[in-house]
Amino acid sequence: MSNPVERSIFNQLRSQFSIWAPLQDDEWQLLSAIFSLRHAQAKSAVSHPGDEAKDLIFVGQGLLRFYYLSETGKETNKAFVAENEFAGPLASAQLGLPLYFGIEALEDTLMLVASFDKFTALYDHSPTFERLGRKLAELLLIRKELRMRSMLEQTAKERYLEFIEKQPTLADRVPQYHLATYLGITEVSLSRLKREISADLII
Repeated sequence: MSNPVERSIFNQLRSQFSIWAPLQDDEWQLLSAIFSLRHAQAKSAVSHPGDEAKDLIFVGQGLLRFYYLSETGKETNKAFVAENEFAGPLASAQLGLPLYFGIEALEDTLMLVASFDKFTALYDHSPTFERLGRKLAELLLIRKELRMRSMLEQTAKERYLEFIEKQPTLADRVPQYHLATYLGITEVSLSRLKREISADLII
């Protein structure tokens, strides 16, 4: 890792994993060896629905969009993943199923990518890796459950307010038409909703 940018992103990865479990140098060498740096240009596809589900992704710089694609070709956004966040089709990879969503880079993105198979193979080396795998699974499953509950129980206004509260920097980075589909509304409705919220703040 002679490239300073690459070193920085690997350091980000180690810091994020270390939140869950401290990594000894030999453990870090094993873990970092399964990751490789990948660059995706803005508006380029990282993967398509139906591709083989195999990659664990860590975003070092940039922003990814995860979306569903209907039979009629309509896209619906399921998540936005930015710096220092993990993503990956954990269940699909474990079950050997194809991806049910696509991934697009909304910005020039640098990410570290590892095969789920290589990641889970590390479990036999140390209890530390088993803990990392469990915490990663919890993170991805909790994110999915919260998203499902949001779509079922919250209004569009509540979803938007929660989005800007939890991910305030993304509100200006995500194009409005993508944010609207994430919230389950049209772009016109999103503009109306933002005006309504602005008026409430003035009052």
